[in-house]
Amino acid sequence: MPPDAGAPGPSALPVRLLDAVAERLEEGLVVVGADHRLRFANPAARVLLRLPDALEGRRLEDAVQDYRIPLMVTACLGGAGEVVRELDDPAAARHLVVRAVPVAETAAAAPVEVALLVRDETRLRRLETVRRDFVANVSHELRTPVTAIQLLVETLLGGALEDTSVAGEFVSKIGLETAHMAQMVAELIELSTIESGRLPLRPVPTPVQDLVAAAERLRPLADERHQELRHDVDPATPAILGDPSRLGQVVRNLVHNAIKYTPVGGVITLSARGRTQRGRELVELRVSDTGCGIAPEELGRVFERFYKTDRSRGRDGEGTGLGLAIARHTVEAHGGSIEVESTPGVGSVFIVRLPGAV
Repeated sequence: MPPDAGAPGPSALPVRLLDAVAERLEEGLVVVGADHRLRFANPAARVLLRLPDALEGRRLEDAVQDYRIPLMVTACLGGAGEVVRELDDPAAARHLVVRAVPVAETAAAAPVEVALLVRDETRLRRLETVRRDFVANVSHELRTPVTAIQLLVETLLGGALEDTSVAGEFVSKIGLETAHMAQMVAELIELSTIESGRLPLRPVPTPVQDLVAAAERLRPLADERHQELRHDVDPATPAILGDPSRLGQVVRNLVHNAIKYTPVGGVITLSARGRTQRGRELVELRVSDTGCGIAPEELGRVFERFYKTDRSRGRDGEGTGLGLAIARHTVEAHGGSIEVESTPGVGSVFIVRLPGAV
């Protein structure tokens, strides 16, 4: 019985299999002929190299925007063997690694095609940058207290220890610097726990008044600075679905920052309202102040680890620069969002939106 004319030949299945694999690769794959015309490009390559829709028969030079890629193909076809280049794509904010592999009929034959393998290493490079910045920031933040402790100890050992009038003061300063470092270590551990997704949350319906009570713990500090701490809570505000301890920490952090950057006689206000957003019931918390404000170019960075705005450059001993990063990750772990609005010389408003327990 003759074979079915519609049945696949002996090589059809492997070809279909290779096509299916190539279509699903996260890496880009492009096949270019010896005439520099495109033979194949999988979906990943079309996105990574921003290739046009119609590719059949087009020359590589006309399809890609980076002139270095055709040069790699030329080198491969000329006998250079495998060529690897790291290419930055500023327009798409990507870092690509492109590998050009010559394809020949036999090991001794000249290449007739070139396979381009494209890998997106943007995230990896970004993580390397974050790690490098993190190490640099930690080193910078620890340098000041470590240097201060070293100088104080050297002074004490140099004879000040015998002078009871200053020895106690020096020991007290050492204690303050040590406490600052201990706080930094504790906050780094907490931030690492949050970022890794291992933050233990116990979400329960939490009345907004519980968070107001958390902010009230800072009233003595506001009174000391002759500031007014106000509450403006809509009675109809629903409870928040969240961990009361963690959310209380977020509110205390935001109120403490407001107190710290608001001058004597200023006003800090904690307000709460229910909101509906895309059919979702939310609770919107606002912590506003009449402080010095934040410059527009710094608004996008205030939630970064260790970032300190110009308004805090002279306040290195008053914080670790981690509080707002912890607040952001805690809010996001609850399925909420946090943002800031500010006008220099007028004040700032930190806005937290959290899911309502309804």
